[in-house]
Amino acid sequence: MSRFYRKSLLVVLALFLSIGMVSPTQAESKAEGGGYWVPKDMVEKVTELMEEGKPIGDLGIKQDQLQKTEGIQPLNELMKEDQQSKTTYRVNLAPPFKTAEGEWAPPAFDYDHIQTTDECQRHPESSSETGYIKNRYSFCWSHVATYQVPVKCIGPICDYEGVQFQFTEIGYGSNQSRKMRVFYTIEDIQVTDPALNGAKLKIDMVCESKLNVGDCQEDPDYPATERTIAQWKNTNYSTEIFTSEAPEANADNPDKIGYMEFWPKLTFTHKARKFEESIDGIKQKVRFDSANYMFVFPDQYYWQGAVFSNATPIFNVPITKPEFEMLKEAGEHWKFAMDHPEQTKPEMIGKQIPGGVGDNTLTRMYSKRHQTEYNRNRSKTSRVCAREFANEDRTGKQCDEFPFASTWQGSSTNGSDNFSIRLISADSNEAAGRWLGAWYAYDRVLDGDPFQVEVEAPEKIATIRSEGQPQEDQDHRSSDNFSIQSIPSYATKLQWKVIDGPTNVQFDVMKDISFDVDPTILNDLQFESETDVVTGDNLYIANPENTNGESFTVEVYAIP
Repeated sequence: MSRFYRKSLLVVLALFLSIGMVSPTQAESKAEGGGYWVPKDMVEKVTELMEEGKPIGDLGIKQDQLQKTEGIQPLNELMKEDQQSKTTYRVNLAPPFKTAEGEWAPPAFDYDHIQTTDECQRHPESSSETGYIKNRYSFCWSHVATYQVPVKCIGPICDYEGVQFQFTEIGYGSNQSRKMRVFYTIEDIQVTDPALNGAKLKIDMVCESKLNVGDCQEDPDYPATERTIAQWKNTNYSTEIFTSEAPEANADNPDKIGYMEFWPKLTFTHKARKFEESIDGIKQKVRFDSANYMFVFPDQYYWQGAVFSNATPIFNVPITKPEFEMLKEAGEHWKFAMDHPEQTKPEMIGKQIPGGVGDNTLTRMYSKRHQTEYNRNRSKTSRVCAREFANEDRTGKQCDEFPFASTWQGSSTNGSDNFSIRLISADSNEAAGRWLGAWYAYDRVLDGDPFQVEVEAPEKIATIRSEGQPQEDQDHRSSDNFSIQSIPSYATKLQWKVIDGPTNVQFDVMKDISFDVDPTILNDLQFESETDVVTGDNLYIANPENTNGESFTVEVYAIP
């Protein structure tokens, strides 16, 4: 090499250093790289950039998310958080059955767990900030994680190698012990360089006691798991288990409640590149208890448990299913009370009855702990029934009340007359009472826990008056516009009923589109026709037939 060339090279190197152009080894310690939880709608773009070796941080995705510990909190604050949760889940309980002695018995308890990672990932809430709480005993969270390792940098510009995978955790509670376990997997593992197969990924479920120091006990037989990426490809799952030590019962905590929060910490290490990054998943809360009244007649006991409490249960009553026929009368009363409180007994101007989905919740009142208040509910209901139904034959019937006597919204404890009573068959009343009591124990609904009630029954969502022929100057339209909105979540179909006018009328439903041709939404509807659920504004009845020119009224029901 000539003296001139060596001198020129030194000048160029000095210039690079002066403007920040440094060697790859020096740049490596300054380049960011990082770990990312990738939003669902950005996975495709992130994967493309990762494969090209380009930085994904420019997409604005938050990286290196780390959870903070918050320490011990008061019980009332933790329970308040549960009560204010906007998350709900629907209870799926089998119907009661009659024993050989003719008494109603509750169904057997059955865990309705999330069974597979696919079941978790298909649910739209599985990647949300709260995760998917299927019920009190099953929770899951699933997200794509991406790590980028800087491998070659010239100044601030780097090339990257990356690893990406789908992380899924499924949490399981218990109705038998103060124990919860977390099963987790990583799937769809991709690396942009085979060398990354030797890098290590450690997954640790971190937990924090929230009420008592013994709320979070990690099982030493199920520690955090660290494997190389190649090993994770071969064995892609692991488990961690946590238990809670029951505190002494006292006046403020008679059910020996404990709380903990847990979250996943994923740490990716590439020693050769001197790269290590950790990212934390979302927090989830677990409540433990040793309530001694989780009892189902005649001989089922559930003395302790662990539940995902940050969700409000919806007590679901599917009375349109044949196997729930015994609950039909009770369920119809509960639904009518919530939907039409002003038409219930006892009469009261401005009556409002809570309990419906989206409405004010009901709150369980354990009768033996609050015997005086419970007796007041039963006594008031009895007095009002005797007054309201004094002239009716009550043979084989009982007085049903809603909200239930076992809630703080019962006939006396609600502080007013915001309740409903109705005579129903003793058989339906007893079946419903046994079923409700079993659900309290099966779902670990403690004294003071909120819940809502949903009765799956046909719900009227629209009423339309139609002429017997197209309106004047109209080719098809025979009614004014109407809308179909607020479909109950359990509805799977719409039912169309003609409640007056010709019995064999036939008609279509069209949609009013300004400055365009109106499309036909539904064809050839008749009395009690069932269709798929449609929603929207500016719908109208069209093309009526078999009317003899008579007008008619159509009612639309959402049905399970």
